[in-house]
Amino acid sequence: MEPKKSNLRSRAERGGNVVPIDPYDSTSRAYKKETPKRAETGFSLYLTLAVWVFMLIFLFFIYEMAVETWERLK
Repeated sequence: MEPKKSNLRSRAERGGNVVPIDPYDSTSRAYKKETPKRAETGFSLYLTLAVWVFMLIFLFFIYEMAVETWERLK
């Protein structure tokens, strides 16, 4: 004996629904004023500053080496 196969009912008619099937309304939060976020200084800014400082020190070192070498050769 096979159990009687019933037609599938809609989800609203089925028992044991935990989640309500009301349509999701996303407009309730759509027009809420956004709170401005605090500007965060990113890692890229610090990296850029470090590279610039390194380049300045490196170029100053190259300049000093060139001047010192020129003075010795004179």
